[in-house]
Amino acid sequence: MRVGFVLNHYAPHQVPHIAPTAFALSRLRPDWQVEILCSTEAERAFSQEIGQAYDGHQVVLRDLRTPFLTRLIDPVMRQVAFYRKRAVQEANTDLFAQFDALVVPEMTSLALRRMPQMAGVRLIFTGHGAGDGYNQQIGMFDPRIDEFDLALLPGRRIVDELTALGRFRTTPYAIAGYPKLELRAEQSRLFDNDRPTVLYNPTQNRNATSWHQFGRQVLDFFYDSDAFNLIFAPHVLLFRRAWSRGARLPAQYRSTDTVLIDKGSRASVDMTYLNAADLYLGDLSSQVYEFINQPRPCVFLDPIGVEHRDNPAFRTWSFGPVVREIRDLGPALDAALTGFETYRPVQEAARDYNFAQDPRPASARAAEILAGFLETGEVAAQWL
Repeated sequence: MRVGFVLNHYAPHQVPHIAPTAFALSRLRPDWQVEILCSTEAERAFSQEIGQAYDGHQVVLRDLRTPFLTRLIDPVMRQVAFYRKRAVQEANTDLFAQFDALVVPEMTSLALRRMPQMAGVRLIFTGHGAGDGYNQQIGMFDPRIDEFDLALLPGRRIVDELTALGRFRTTPYAIAGYPKLELRAEQSRLFDNDRPTVLYNPTQNRNATSWHQFGRQVLDFFYDSDAFNLIFAPHVLLFRRAWSRGARLPAQYRSTDTVLIDKGSRASVDMTYLNAADLYLGDLSSQVYEFINQPRPCVFLDPIGVEHRDNPAFRTWSFGPVVREIRDLGPALDAALTGFETYRPVQEAARDYNFAQDPRPASARAAEILAGFLETGEVAAQWL
């Protein structure tokens, strides 16, 4: 059996969502040919580092071919379209066709379905986040999820919400867990003081991000603060796709002794900042679920003025105070820190509902699911 795990993006944020499963599958089925297919050096390097935690794996890392013209024009084209992804798919179709199955973290790979060479190659979807997208047809909530041969889901919540929307009537699914949580980023000391550290993590979704309404005011608040440190680490695409997101960071906002500005380095996606922060400040990013895997104070910025209570699209806003005006930010931060025990049970319940509760690592669970499905064509009842 030959199984490929496809990483086809110019940012490495999707790597930790599938690479751990590749290494676990290689250990579970050492006679299988398991490969991680990378379109960038950043994806390859990140995958290699993750693999160091999985002794005995035999995964092969292979570079995908990117046409020269694509590399040349992508810095401009990616501002408005994922041209590069499609070009890489077309340039490597003959390679992809040699696999029995491809495991992918995003929907763009469904374009492979239209290629005659791909007949018989199973496409397995993992997604790369677990946020509250119930009211948006993106990510896990994109109806195209039913076009895959199998969907690996992080936990019971996504299953319940997607089945309520009519998904999976014919498409197999399994609760695999969330492999990214296996990353063990070092608990490094980022600031030379004892202040609480806040992580501000606005989403890149133009219709939901707090950046446009609150971003500069939030940064100004923390530059003037003598009570907090700030890590500003937005979604890695917020500024990399500045034209389509309408987001730019003015030059005056730079790192200081108490403010760390990071527009998209590895630390933005490898749990470093999530583990280093004492409080999460955000809007609708799925990273908040990764943050509350170890429950901690949260504050949310509401840029759209919606009634969020009892709304499944805004479940995360029950994890802490919600701010609609910047003048309320300071009191909300204080309230989140001093009154956290009020929110702890809510976060714990949401975490347990959102992620599979299994003493085994998610990657090992996902590997067992994949091996069984590829060998039998079915998902065992224990994974549902």
